[in-house]
Amino acid sequence: MRLTHFALALTIILLAITSYLAWEGQQEIKGLKREREFDKEQLRAEKTAKPDQGSLIPLPSAPAASITPPPSPGTIALAPTAPPAEAMAGTSTLPGGGLTIPKSVAEAESKGISTNTVTPLQKQILASLPIAKVKTVVKEQGFVVLDAGSKQGLKRGQKFEIRRANAVLAKITLTDAIEEAEAVADLDFASIPSGVEVEPGDEIIAPVVR
Repeated sequence: MRLTHFALALTIILLAITSYLAWEGQQEIKGLKREREFDKEQLRAEKTAKPDQGSLIPLPSAPAASITPPPSPGTIALAPTAPPAEAMAGTSTLPGGGLTIPKSVAEAESKGISTNTVTPLQKQILASLPIAKVKTVVKEQGFVVLDAGSKQGLKRGQKFEIRRANAVLAKITLTDAIEEAEAVADLDFASIPSGVEVEPGDEIIAPVVR
């Protein structure tokens, strides 16, 4: 009877040991599987973090800056000289210290004539209100026709000046040929600078005090 009990107890112990060993083996297998999965995840993460070398776009290299070598000892570096300004052909000095302006200030500036510096006399010329404009020029007979007449208060013997931009081109005197909307004035050729031509559209102003 005792032997039977002993054999039964031994069998139970052996079964327990066998079960424990089997469980421990399963745990080791699970641990190995987890380690392999962890290694695979690390490899995937490394591949994702590292971009493909073929997909990288090379950046353009910056061009090397050109450096002018300093002058050698004993030499003096000369600054480049500006080319001399060309004289404008066909210009004449007008009363007021300005230059003749063929048509307008804009045309003068396009030809290189500076209109920024204005003298007090030129300011006075520019500030004068126009009374009329030259309508027709009859140079051969020495007179001009204005686009204003008795309706604007023009009278025989009145003296005016012809202006273009900031310069006075000529002096004129009204004749007795005055109509309601037109008037004839004699040109004072002595007051016209050499090379200057009075043209239709030039303005008539009161004489400027000099």
